Amino acid sequence: MGVTLRYTALRLGIFFVVLVVVNALGAKGWLGLAIAAVVSVLLSLVLLRRQREQMAAALQQRVDGRVAAQREGTAKKSRFTRGLDEDNAAED
Repeated sequence: MGVTLRYTALRLGIFFVVLVVVNALGAKGWLGLAIAAVVSVLLSLVLLRRQREQMAAALQQRVDGRVAAQREGTAKKSRFTRGLDEDNAAED
């Protein structure tokens, strides 16, 4: 989860820096927020490529682990899934 948290913090940091610059240039309110959002997305696409790829790889490993556990039958069921199973058993 550290990779995701770091990427999110960097994205927010870029957004706030751009927001301060946009406000200093005179765009206030909703217009300033919209401009900052668009510019920060574009900057993060360029500046945070490595972090985004690391986050995607970590997420893919997590998904692959869950898929393998389900295939092997060793997956833990979530509370939601256990509740569904109990409801289905009660209906039968």
